[in-house]
Amino acid sequence: MAGEDVAAAKGLASRARRPTYNPELGAAVGPRFAGGATGVEVEASLAQTIELGGKRAARAAAADARVRASDAELAIALREAQLETRRAFHLALIANARLDAAREAEALATQIDAATKERQKLGSGTQLEINLATAELGRARHERNDAENDYEASLVALATAVGAGPEERLEPTGDLPALAEARWSEEDLIARAIAGRPEVLRVRAEREAAAADVRLADANGKPDVTLGLSYGFEQDPDADAHTVLVSASIPLPFRNRNQGERSASRARLRRAEIDDQRQRDTIVRETRLAVRTYAKARDAVMGFDADVNARLHDNLELARESFASGKIDYFEFNIVRRELIANRAAYLDALAEAIDAWHTLLRASGEEQVP
Repeated sequence: MAGEDVAAAKGLASRARRPTYNPELGAAVGPRFAGGATGVEVEASLAQTIELGGKRAARAAAADARVRASDAELAIALREAQLETRRAFHLALIANARLDAAREAEALATQIDAATKERQKLGSGTQLEINLATAELGRARHERNDAENDYEASLVALATAVGAGPEERLEPTGDLPALAEARWSEEDLIARAIAGRPEVLRVRAEREAAAADVRLADANGKPDVTLGLSYGFEQDPDADAHTVLVSASIPLPFRNRNQGERSASRARLRRAEIDDQRQRDTIVRETRLAVRTYAKARDAVMGFDADVNARLHDNLELARESFASGKIDYFEFNIVRRELIANRAAYLDALAEAIDAWHTLLRASGEEQVP
């Protein structure tokens, strides 16, 4: 859609460079009555209105500025598509990791539920343990269902970001992203954002277009001149007459000097100048907030033991073996199991928040570095 807007703006720019008025060709014919005789009078004319006051130049300048604004909008759309695709891809990987953890927890809960019932048969288990194991199995199944729903939603978001068809299913593959430190200081990122973000280029182009509109409105308040050439032929019983005339006409701008459009164009220029400054202020605030938010989110992720989270299956298996061998009772095992699963979930939540913060930083600063 942004690409079509660019094409439309270029079409309007092409039109703006052309003269407003085409030549006008006129013809007239009719009877001539003179001295009781009837003759024929024929007239042909050619006229051309010429724009004065720099109208065409101002019109072309405004149109060219709007082409630049459309180009900037296209750049914004391209960058947004890239960022949203990367973000959706990373969040889908995290949702898949959540689903794996939920399935692992459900499998373990199923094993423990069966083990507690077997132990009761052997006389070493209690009804309370069975009740708790059954409750934990129900909780694990519910969390696995939630994780499956979240993963499916993440795949829909990924397909939407990529522009896939409604029936396409995209399964992301790869490792969870590593979070890099920002390569630039806060002030450097702000300077780069103000210099290079397409939003700045867009409002600058819109301001230039508004300034050209002011010049055009002033020029439209000045009259244009129409030059003409006509040829007349009169049929007369005594002698035919031929007439050639050169004419010039110009409107007298007594009542309408384009006052309304001149006033409106100046208001639009002031608005564009305000928007230009507002955009710059917004970029500064967004970039500062994004830098600090990402730094905190990254620190939160770094606070987790990545190895412990990566070995969730192994750690859960160790806990299960300790419970099966009697080294820990059911209640101790349940605490360990919950802590391991909760820690994994908290790590993935922190990682998702950091991914969001990272892409917010990329969007605010205009940078293209990815995790």
